[in-house]
Amino acid sequence: MNPRNALPPRDRLARSRLLKFLAQANPFARASLVRMARVCGKPACRCARGEKHISLYLAARVEKTRKMIYIPPELEAQARTLVQNHRVIEQLLEEISQAAIHNLTQRKDPKP
Repeated sequence: MNPRNALPPRDRLARSRLLKFLAQANPFARASLVRMARVCGKPACRCARGEKHISLYLAARVEKTRKMIYIPPELEAQARTLVQNHRVIEQLLEEISQAAIHNLTQRKDPKP
């Protein structure tokens, strides 16, 4: 493997940003947030008239199955941060991957 200083500046920057992000111990979750509208079943409740209860769930893979984990309103900001942090990591990994593919194709097809 080449030393890091031999990498193109854009690739070095993406790697540096990823390492800094991970070093800050930002928690992340590979999951999505889903809003669901539900009916509780009580005959006198507003949801019986069509005004459903709105709840937030974290859709995540737990072991080998997909789970819907209820997120109470007081934890919504924390759940959003977990999902957003994972998106940042995915974006940085994509930048690094694209740079590696570009570098490989440059070596494969040398220009005369």
